[in-house]
Amino acid sequence: MTPKELVDILRAHDRYVRGQAGGVRADLRGQDLSGLRLPRINLHEASLAGVDFHRSDLSQADFSSADLYGANFERSVAAGTNFERADLRGAKFKGAVLTQARLARADLRPGSLAGSIGKPKSDDADAAGNGDAAIDKAAAPKSSTVRSDLRGAEMQGADLRSAAMTGVDLAGANLTGANLAMARMNGARLTGAILAGVDLSSTDLRDAEISHGVLKLPPNVQELLRNHVLWSDSGGADGSRAIFTGMDFQGADLAGIFLSGADLKACNLSSANLADAELVLADLRDANLFKADLRRADLSGANLQNADLRQAKLSHAVLKPVEIRGRAGESKGRSIPTVLRGARLTDADLSHVNLSQVVADPGVAPGPRPPG
Repeated sequence: MTPKELVDILRAHDRYVRGQAGGVRADLRGQDLSGLRLPRINLHEASLAGVDFHRSDLSQADFSSADLYGANFERSVAAGTNFERADLRGAKFKGAVLTQARLARADLRPGSLAGSIGKPKSDDADAAGNGDAAIDKAAAPKSSTVRSDLRGAEMQGADLRSAAMTGVDLAGANLTGANLAMARMNGARLTGAILAGVDLSSTDLRDAEISHGVLKLPPNVQELLRNHVLWSDSGGADGSRAIFTGMDFQGADLAGIFLSGADLKACNLSSANLADAELVLADLRDANLFKADLRRADLSGANLQNADLRQAKLSHAVLKPVEIRGRAGESKGRSIPTVLRGARLTDADLSHVNLSQVVADPGVAPGPRPPG
């Protein structure tokens, strides 16, 4: 599409919105509009399924009631933009700026990707993996379902009232001060999301991935957790690894927290609630986990050398080795075991824990513990 063709379509659409003669609803499905400066553009009710707005400036634009099924807004700037009642199923907003954006009653549920409308641009390998999928609402036989991606989005003050957000991925998003009243976020991923000043009392969070206790941690700690999730999701390209060496989390409610790969050396986690926590490959050397609740926690490949686990609750915890894989997912033929060498386990509850592949001192019983 040439610049002139785009301008002609936008002018005709403006007449359509105003109800003027010669107006035609814009149909830009599958077009590449990445990197363009389009602030305040009016695309109300436009047909924009699969459009690539990657890295575009869409500040204060009007996309209300538009068909944006599977559109790509990664790294775009959409501050103050109106997405009310828009169809955003399967849309990508990874790393986008959506401060004060209006998304009330928008549909951000999962969408089906099939066919070939076009390949959105992306800096990220994971997004590129979905890039050549396009949007075909006519449910092709071979289709896959993807959820809307808002990882790392800046959404301070966004209006998400009554938005349909089932299964949306908001990991590491900044939702400070956002309005989530009556939003349907069942099954959503909110790992590492900042929710300071957000009222969740009327939000549907059934089966959502969220650590409610984290919301009570200091803002600087929440920011570290956010950056850690982004670091983990991007393979180190975004964010930064969480380093909490020596910090005091005594008695903290960290149930369901994501700290896989984090540096927790010598941390005071005594009596902390870490049930269902993700601690894969975490560095917990010399950590104080006295009376900590680690039930069902995933400690695969974690280093617990010299950790204090006296009276800790570890029932149903996972302590299996982690297989080392390359960037393409290929096995390297090596694995990293969970290390308990030097750990103090007096009166720890190890029921339903398989210790057969753990690196530990002599005397720690090998093999699965019998139920009890």
